[in-house]
Formats: sequence, structure tokens, C-alpha cells
Amino acid sequence: MRLIQISDIHFGTEDQHALHAATSYLQSESYDGLIVCGDLTQRGKNVEFDAAKRWLEQFDVPQLIVAGNHDTPLLNIVERARQPFTRFNSRFATYADHIDIDDWRILGMNTARGWQKRRNWAEGVVNLDDLKVHLDKASERSIFVCHHPFESPPGSPLRTSTRRGLEAGILLGASHVNVLLSGHVHAPSATVWKHPTGKYLAISSGTLSTRLRHSPPSFNCIEICDGYIDVSVHDLSQDSTSARLLGKWDLETLEPITPRPVNVT
Repeated sequence: MRLIQISDIHFGTEDQHALHAATSYLQSESYDGLIVCGDLTQRGKNVEFDAAKRWLEQFDVPQLIVAGNHDTPLLNIVERARQPFTRFNSRFATYADHIDIDDWRILGMNTARGWQKRRNWAEGVVNLDDLKVHLDKASERSIFVCHHPFESPPGSPLRTSTRRGLEAGILLGASHVNVLLSGHVHAPSATVWKHPTGKYLAISSGTLSTRLRHSPPSFNCIEICDGYIDVSVHDLSQDSTSARLLGKWDLETLEPITPRPVNVT
């Protein structure tokens, strides 16, 4: 199985060069599913959602698309507080729950909120009851998708504080799911998180926007074959387009099989 992981496109501040390069790749290459880890828009405007929908509709593959914190109406405070994801849901609700590819199930959940009782409302929140419901749907081979990393990736240019993220990671470690795909930090990373209940591989994707954090625009290509998971990053800078290995792991043990160290926490 071959998946493309994209996040933080931020239509409204999208990088036109990166978007064109990603489009060319997605139209010419073979893959089994497209995973979009939130922040499709910059300000949650209808015109931005429409642009995102038109762009994604051209790729004829199964898609799982979850919302991010930017996918709420930034300038409409009342709507953001009461119905923050109406605009997202009107276009992408049918793509946000799960998809099945071969014998794999890929599950999505919304970790974004329109408003919170803390200073940084952009941070993620995990509803543990909702997470348990989603994990009950998991098959023996499952991947979980959300916008915010459960635990802040070591060395990330953006430190995150996902509410109940640690508890969510513990639940994930005890489940059939041992891979988590996310975005938000605008930089690719891969971290094996270990808990008493088990461990999981957290893979974050970069951005296709101009809102860079010390990394060029990029997306991830994830290949699962013969008991291994291989993750490569496709960097889309103005000067060149290149692919580099982020890491390779034994899918059962999550032990790294890679020429360089990976984060293990």
C-alpha cells in the first residue's frame, strides 16, 4: 500500500510553486490513497474551501480528509464559537471518518476546536470518549489520522500541547493502531512513542503553504509492504524538487531499519 500524506495546504496562503509540483506528482504517480491532515484553508473562508475542494477533486483515489484549527471561520466569531466546522463539513464530511484500502483501515478524527478556554485556541484537543469509539472501529491493520500530534515531535520548530494527548497516546499504544499521521507543525518528522501499553509511530507532514517553519514545503510518501513501513519526504523548494528518506521501520516491532537514527521517546 502506498499513501500520500499532505497537510497544511492553507489555501489563501498556498505556495503556488509547491502546489503545482505536488499536483504534477499526484497526477503522474501511482498510489492507493491520499491523506490530508487538516488546515486546508488559512481563514476558513468559503472561497478557500471551494479552492481546496476543486484541487482535491482532480485526484481519483480514496481520500481521508480531517479538519485543522485553521478550518474554522476566523473572522466570524459567532459561527466559530457555535458551529466552527459547518463550512468544512459541507464539503468534506463524507471524507472525514474512515477509508478501507486492501486490508487496511484508515481512521480520522477532528482534534481542532473553534474556541477553547485557553490562550492558544489553535492547540489540539482529544476527546477520549470519541477516540475510544474510533478505535473500536479499527481492524487488525489500522492507521489513525488527525491534525494535531498527540505528543510534541522532538526537535520540531513548533512545540505543541495537545490536551489529553498523552492519554490518547496510551490508548493508541494499547490498540490495533500503531501509526498516527498528523500535521500542524509544518515540518516532517517521525517519532516512535513508547508507553507501558505499547508504542506507535507518529508521522508529521510538512506544509504546502508559504507559512514555513525552517523547512521547505513538502509532503510525505508512505509505503507499507512486506511487514515494513517506509516514509520519504518530497521537498518542494523554489530551486528544486527532491525526495529523501525519513525512515524505515519494522511494522510489528517499530524497530528502525534506516541508515540514520530516528526519534525514539
